[in-house]
Amino acid sequence: MTKKLTSEFNTRTQPMRKHRIFNNWNVVTKGWYIACRSKDLGKDKVLSIDLNGQKLVLWRTKDGVACTDGFCPHMGVDLAIGKVVDEKLQCFFHHWQFDKEAKCVHIPCGEDPPKNLKFNSYATREKYGHIWVWPESQTDEEVLDIPGLENCDLIYSFDKTYERSCHYHITMINGIDPQHLRTVHNISIDMDIDIDETKSNHIEFTLSGKFPTATLQERMGKFLLGEEYSYSMKYADGCLAALTMLKGAKLFNRFTLPELKMIFAYSLIEEGRILVRPIFVNKRSTGLFAPFSNFLKLFMTKRFFKMLQGEDGMVYENIRFNSTSFLKLDAPVVKYIGYLNKLEDSIWSQTKSGE
Repeated sequence: MTKKLTSEFNTRTQPMRKHRIFNNWNVVTKGWYIACRSKDLGKDKVLSIDLNGQKLVLWRTKDGVACTDGFCPHMGVDLAIGKVVDEKLQCFFHHWQFDKEAKCVHIPCGEDPPKNLKFNSYATREKYGHIWVWPESQTDEEVLDIPGLENCDLIYSFDKTYERSCHYHITMINGIDPQHLRTVHNISIDMDIDIDETKSNHIEFTLSGKFPTATLQERMGKFLLGEEYSYSMKYADGCLAALTMLKGAKLFNRFTLPELKMIFAYSLIEEGRILVRPIFVNKRSTGLFAPFSNFLKLFMTKRFFKMLQGEDGMVYENIRFNSTSFLKLDAPVVKYIGYLNKLEDSIWSQTKSGE
């Protein structure tokens, strides 16, 4: 028996507010989405992927990674069973060949390609050990730089990909919900919130506050991390989130600690199922103790993530998020939803935003 979606319950007694983009399973915004790990696409290999409801194929050329729709525009054969010939993708069935712009450049029978071919190419990038795809043939946008790591030599590692039952727009709220820090994580800090909306498709929230001293846990936090606790969340295109922890932290209030950073990459599987890919990232240390320092930064990032993931995980399995009863304290969440609803939808959307 198919499990009912939470949106199918209580439709009359607790009606949900619908949004143009936010929490809309039919809309895929323009943004960077992970296709695969870089190591999974070798030379002369054709790789088929399912991404946000699209069947795509990827292969390598001397200029980078090519990505097109996954079915031959001639008779619809799965291009994954084709092969790479002189950096062109050759369909197995009739040996039509396509270049990285999805242009048909060769038909063995000698005829010209039909003018009504429906076949698209997509922009790609390689970063953080992954291949990323943008749902248009070209873009000036780059995969999100984690704040503070721009133009740095990076180290990174990955955690296991996992699924959630709610839309990723909901899980992304987690980092900017000041109430749940107290109620779920027992972090009783009155947070000041700074919001940066300099770039229209990005939004960054920085939360900071002084450690109280009412409990032993709070006093230990102040002793280990300094007077203040601060972190930031930066969102890009409604599908990427960069978390920076331990901003300005000082061990024993004396020694500056390195910031811990990670990125969450999201994609849709189907309504009621999303994929989350956590990537731990930091600046590469140099010098005699660099190997230990690099290991420690990524290890500690993973430890912090696992601690928070376990406490938050229960919330998202059956959540039926509604946006009709916000408090003043929920202002960051309201701001975030407004940001999402102004983003652009892509040709991967099942319906146009707002429909």
